[in-house]
Amino acid sequence: MLSTQITRRSMLKWMVTGAAGAALSACAMPTAAPTAGEGVTQPPPARAVIEIGWARHGAELDLGTEQALADLFAERNPGIKVKPLVLPWEDYNTKIPVMLAGGTAPDTYGAHPALLMESYTAKAIRSIDEYIKADANINYEDVLYPGDANFDGMIMGLPQKSCTHQLRYNKDLFEEAGMPTPGELYWKDKEKGWNWNSFVEMGAKLTKDLDSDGQPDQYFYGGQGGTNILALIRTAGGDIFDAEITKCVLTEPAAKEALQFMADLVLKYKVQPPPELRADELGLNFNTGKVAIASTTTCDSPRDLRPGYELPFKWDYVILPAGPAGFRTWGDTDQIVLTVNSKNPDAAYKWMAYRSSKEAWEESYAKGVILAYSDGPTRWSIFESKAFTEPLAGMDIEMIKEGYRHTIPNPFVPRSPQSYRIIFTIMVTEVDNILRGAKTVDQGAADMCAQINEILKEKQTALSEPACLCVS
Repeated sequence: MLSTQITRRSMLKWMVTGAAGAALSACAMPTAAPTAGEGVTQPPPARAVIEIGWARHGAELDLGTEQALADLFAERNPGIKVKPLVLPWEDYNTKIPVMLAGGTAPDTYGAHPALLMESYTAKAIRSIDEYIKADANINYEDVLYPGDANFDGMIMGLPQKSCTHQLRYNKDLFEEAGMPTPGELYWKDKEKGWNWNSFVEMGAKLTKDLDSDGQPDQYFYGGQGGTNILALIRTAGGDIFDAEITKCVLTEPAAKEALQFMADLVLKYKVQPPPELRADELGLNFNTGKVAIASTTTCDSPRDLRPGYELPFKWDYVILPAGPAGFRTWGDTDQIVLTVNSKNPDAAYKWMAYRSSKEAWEESYAKGVILAYSDGPTRWSIFESKAFTEPLAGMDIEMIKEGYRHTIPNPFVPRSPQSYRIIFTIMVTEVDNILRGAKTVDQGAADMCAQINEILKEKQTALSEPACLCVS
């Protein structure tokens, strides 16, 4: 901001110069110079610009996207400047908690479910209830996954992006084999056509030893990550916790049925590479065309649709096959939150509302910035917008929406202590042990619950102590 202060030396200099100028004018013109009140228009004082800090995790190209959005926002709000910061996932989950603890966090930042929970517990973010109530431009019923932002009846954020964790399949491989695609089976008969049984049947046909060396060169299924492990458990009617999050229930029959299905895909049917094969290092992955179907998210994989980055085959989305309890999908949001230390919360909320809006999607798309390649919709209405449909032309957009419809809306798993450690470390490690045959399903489930119950025992102690802003 430009300084409007004048030093004593500058004032004296200005007075001397002004007096000399007046004397010269008096010599040249006998009439007095007009005063400010006699026709001389004074320029208005310079308007102070409010600077808002905004941070998100992402790739290097996301910084350009955020700057473009900040520029569009500035056109609407010339008195507010947004300064974006984009950090890689690992750095983000280290630096943001440190900045929050030190009071140096940006005014707003994107919080994934675990970080959002920790931020709320540490009282590092503030409710935006009153802003939402006063904002006539927001149709809150249009907001995706509103439960993600609801803490103790208060709205703590607006979505920056959303994801469903689905599968994507190589359409070329299904066509070459003369088989219906998973998407076709789903739309024709829903759970009667797309289920665990049809999944295994397809796997037998699309897992192939192409060079006859006794080892598959093409696998049907690439395997599941942490969230799809949970989703498969839910398709069997199981879960990680009881409803009150007081104990682990992975040793109950429904959860063990899902774990056995995962084990059978590797050890019995052999349609998924075993963990010890290190398939990715051998090029046995989806992007190389050596895997027919693989886990993915609908907010990251569209990057493969960008001109110049396309995969060398046609592909599409499908939700996880139905288990005994039907279809289940994992879905979540990154919420834009307002820090308690923001000195300009009103201006920061304006940015939050814009960054989360359908208008931001459409205005940026008109400028050549495509959020559909990286962010995932923030509103149901965005599914119908050309900002979403045109970049994803040819994809089964209705299938993407199905993932949102089959997501359990209650986000209680991210509200559990050390949720990311549970899902991405404990469960992934023990499921890998089961898939290697190193542990039986009973042993793996018992070991998962032993570790998870230890964490739950610490819950009451953690609630009575200052929160740790760390992501395990």
